[in-house]
Amino acid sequence: MLPIPVLAKVLLVFLLVVIAARRLNLGLAAAAGGILLAFLQGLSLPAIARSVTGELINPDLIMLSVLMIGIMAFSSAMKQAGAMNDLASALHGSIRNPRLALALAPLFIGTLPMPGGAIISAPLVDTMNENPARGKDLLAVVNYWFRHILELVWPLFPAFVLTVSLSGIPTLRLILLNIYAPFVLFLLGYGFFLVRAGRAEASAASQNAEPDPASSAMLPRAEKEDRSFLQGVAPLAIVLGVYVVFDLLWELAIGSRIGDERLRSLIGRYATVYAGLGAGSLYLLSLKPRAGIFHNSVTMGTMRMVLVIIGVRVFSALLTASNVAGSISVELSNAGIPMLAVITLLPFISGLVTGVGFGYVGLSMPIVLALLDGNAGMGREAGVVLAGACGFAGMMLSPLHVCMVVTAEHFRTSLTAMMRRFALPLGLFVLVAMSWSTVLNLLIQG
Repeated sequence: MLPIPVLAKVLLVFLLVVIAARRLNLGLAAAAGGILLAFLQGLSLPAIARSVTGELINPDLIMLSVLMIGIMAFSSAMKQAGAMNDLASALHGSIRNPRLALALAPLFIGTLPMPGGAIISAPLVDTMNENPARGKDLLAVVNYWFRHILELVWPLFPAFVLTVSLSGIPTLRLILLNIYAPFVLFLLGYGFFLVRAGRAEASAASQNAEPDPASSAMLPRAEKEDRSFLQGVAPLAIVLGVYVVFDLLWELAIGSRIGDERLRSLIGRYATVYAGLGAGSLYLLSLKPRAGIFHNSVTMGTMRMVLVIIGVRVFSALLTASNVAGSISVELSNAGIPMLAVITLLPFISGLVTGVGFGYVGLSMPIVLALLDGNAGMGREAGVVLAGACGFAGMMLSPLHVCMVVTAEHFRTSLTAMMRRFALPLGLFVLVAMSWSTVLNLLIQG
C-alpha cells in the first residue's frame, strides 16, 4: 500500500475541520482535527495527550485567553457607555466631505472587535448618505470594506492578537510590518467605491442646488461635535497611548532586569496590553460610574471565541509535535511545488471557508510558520505579512463572513452583488502585498 502524502492528510483533515465547524465550535473542530492528524502521522496516544495537556496549561495560552476576554469586555463597555455613538454623531455632523464621512464612520466603529459588528455602522452609513444616486449595494460595500481596513494592524482584533501569539512577532513590530495595508485598502476603497459615486453625486447636485439644512446648521454645533468626537475616540486613544508608553518602558528599562527569557517574553507580550485596556476601562468608568457599563460584558459569544483560540492553539501544538510542516516541506521540494504557493493559497482558502480572521490565522498560520522556518528563500516576518494579506482577502470574499451577511441584509442587497464590486480591489491589494513582502524580505534578510 502506497503511503499517503502528508499534504494530502493535511488537506483531508482541513476539509473535515471546515465541515465539522458548521455544527461545532471551530475551536473544538480544530482540536479534534489536530488529534486526528497527529494520529495519522503515527504519534502515540500518550504523546498526543502530553501535547494537548502541555498546551492547555501553557501560561502563554492562559494569558492570551484572559486578554481576549478583556478586549471583548472593553468593546462591550464602550458601546454601553455611548462612546461610539458620540463618535458617530460627531462624524456625521462635522466632516464636510460626504464621501470621506462615509468612509470614516465604519472605519472608526470598526475598531470595536465585535463579531458581526458591521451591523452597528450600517444604519449610520445609511443615514449619512444624502445622495440617492448611491445604490444600496454600493453603500453595503462601503460599510463592509471600510470597517475591515484595520484588520491587519489593529492590536485589539482577535486575528492580530492570535498572529502575535503564534508567530512571536512583537505587537508594535507586526503593526509596522503591516502598516502598508490600511493605507492601500483605504485608497482602493475610496477610489473604487466613492470616487465613482462622487461623480454621480456631483451630477445630482447640479440638478438640485437647494441648500442642505443639515450643513447650514453645522457651524453652531461645531464645538459640541468636537467634544463628542473626543469623548468617542478617547477610550481607544488611551488604550493605545498607555500601551505604547508601557511597551517602550518595558523594552528600554524594565524588561532587561528579568533574567528568564521566557518569562520576560511572556510579560512583555501581555502586560503592556493589559495596562492599556485597564487605563481605557478606568476612563469609561469615569464617564458613567453608576451605569454598570461592564454588566454582562462577558457573553457566551466571548467564551465561544476563547474556545476557538484554545482549540487553535492545541491544533498548532499537535502540528509541531507530529512534524507536519517538515514533512510537507520535503514533499513540496521533491515534487517541485513552490513553497510560495502554499504560503499564499492555504491562508486564502482558510479565510474563504471560515469567514473569520482568527479562523484563517488559526488554521493556516501554524503550517505557514513551520514552512517558513525551514525555507531560506523567504524570511519569517515577510512570510507572515504575505500570508496575513492572503488570508484577509479570502475572509473578505467569504459568504460565511457574518459582517457581509448582516450588511447585505440591512441594505437589502445580495452577497454576489457585493462580492462583484470588491473582487478586483482585493486582487490588487494582494498584488501590492506580494510586492511589499518581497521588499521586506530583501530589506530584512539584506
